[in-house]
Amino acid sequence: MEKIYLIFICLFAAFLFAADISAQVALQDSLTQGNLGAVVAKDTVSLQTKSPTAAMLRSLFIPGWGQWYNDKKFKSLVMFCAQGGLLANSIYLNQMLVKSQTDWERNYYLNNRNLSVWWLVGITLFSITDAFVDAHLSDFDESPDLSMMEISPLFTENDVGIKFTLCFCF
Repeated sequence: MEKIYLIFICLFAAFLFAADISAQVALQDSLTQGNLGAVVAKDTVSLQTKSPTAAMLRSLFIPGWGQWYNDKKFKSLVMFCAQGGLLANSIYLNQMLVKSQTDWERNYYLNNRNLSVWWLVGITLFSITDAFVDAHLSDFDESPDLSMMEISPLFTENDVGIKFTLCFCF
């Protein structure tokens, strides 16, 4: 049994450190010499992307860790509390099932324990999927310049209306 714990800890540490190393990507765009031998430009762009696999595995091992890795701190707290609460509820209902004496009590605790476990599985799968998708979209441009339509109120001396503006940037 101790060997299983040791293997689990080693694999866990390997995933942790491998994900941090593979998540840092540096892109370089450099033009050092033009046709006439003159230095044209040197530009280095550093882009750090998140590893979707690392986020997914982290969210699988510890509730909310994948969201924390993706810098979604509040979502991480919600996932941790939801999964922790459902796990505690399942354990409590299982203990009550063992202590129950009548068939009605056994049936009640059995059904509620199973329901709690199903909710736990569903929330865990949602958490894993959410961490995976957030990591994929970590380098997505979220600037407000992405909107092509602007709606604003229009007030003149005699009229009140709505102004629609379409913007196409090429």
